[in-house]
Amino acid sequence: MLVQQYSYFVKAELQRGDLVRWIVDHNIYESSGDVLVGKDPNYKYGIIMEVSRVDTNAVIVFSYGDGRWAILNLIHDDFEVLSRGTQNG
Repeated sequence: MLVQQYSYFVKAELQRGDLVRWIVDHNIYESSGDVLVGKDPNYKYGIIMEVSRVDTNAVIVFSYGDGRWAILNLIHDDFEVLSRGTQNG
């Protein structure tokens, strides 16, 4: 059974300083009928540096594994918050 997880519940809570991870690819793909399903995901980790004022689902993240910047969207990229940042201290 394929279970899809969505992280919509954190929409209003995204904030600068949060530690997030997102899937960039998979080590293994298996066939499920006519569809390939990714197994054993590879993640990137980063810190939210800015949350969009126009679309609160969009964030700018600094990926500390490779030092690159990424623009992620909570709905399309399905990233997850691993740890909350602190505000003013």
